[in-house]
Amino acid sequence: MRTVIADVETGGVLDTHPTIQLAALVVDESWHEIASFEQKIAFDVGRCDPEALALNHYDPEAWEDALAPHVVAAKFAAFVRPYADVKMVSKRPPFRPYAVAQLAGYNALTFDLPRIKALFGTSFFPCSFMVRDVLQRVLWHYDEQGGAPENFKLSTVAAAL
Repeated sequence: MRTVIADVETGGVLDTHPTIQLAALVVDESWHEIASFEQKIAFDVGRCDPEALALNHYDPEAWEDALAPHVVAAKFAAFVRPYADVKMVSKRPPFRPYAVAQLAGYNALTFDLPRIKALFGTSFFPCSFMVRDVLQRVLWHYDEQGGAPENFKLSTVAAAL
């Protein structure tokens, strides 16, 4: 099973803040990188939290070639299509088989997945909704082992583990 590790950057943490970048890395069962994707997304700077833009190193020149969200969704769908390893069956007759990609990420279940899904609107979402969320595993780890890091930022957790 190949896994698509995805990450979004945003213009803030609120649902009303736009998604400004999508990146992904595909790994095989041995965690070897086999493909990568990165695309900046066109957005309205006025809808963003300036602190979030600074944190994400926003530079208008870097976003000159940014694409509309629906175009990024189409490019991402084409990118993940060859890695669609999760077998599914449609819920409606004639119950046809199909496959989607396995997503993973850090805090992906509650942050990245909803934002990536939103890029697709009503279009077919080519990834499993059963995202592998590393943050959830980290929380279980500390439940099992006791203690906790100073905070649950990815950099802090990575250094602690």
